[in-house]
Amino acid sequence: MARAVHDVVDDAEPVLLMTSELVTNVVLHANTDVTVSITRGPPVRVEVSDGAAATDAFRELIGAPAMPRPSSTGGRGLAFVTALASRVGLDDVPGGGKVVWFEY
Repeated sequence: MARAVHDVVDDAEPVLLMTSELVTNVVLHANTDVTVSITRGPPVRVEVSDGAAATDAFRELIGAPAMPRPSSTGGRGLAFVTALASRVGLDDVPGGGKVVWFEY
C-alpha cells in the first residue's frame, strides 16, 4: 500500500496506520469480508467496506470519536483516523453493509 501512495503524499505512514485501524475494526467488530479501495488523488482516499450495517452507536463514533480512558485496551482507532485525516465518512451500502472512508 505504501507504494500505491508514496508519490502522492509526503509520508505514507499515516495512511497505513489509518487503513490498519479501519480494517482492524472490521475484523474485530463486523466479522465479515473486508474490501480496501484506494484512490490516489490528491487527496488520497481509502475506503474500507464490510458486510455489516452501521449501528447508531457507530455513526456517532464516526462523527466525534471520544478517546477512551488511559487504562482501556482499545477504542482509539477511530479517534486516530479522525485526528489524522482531512475528511472521514460513512456510506451505507444498499442491501446491507457500509463503507468507512478517509481522505488524506
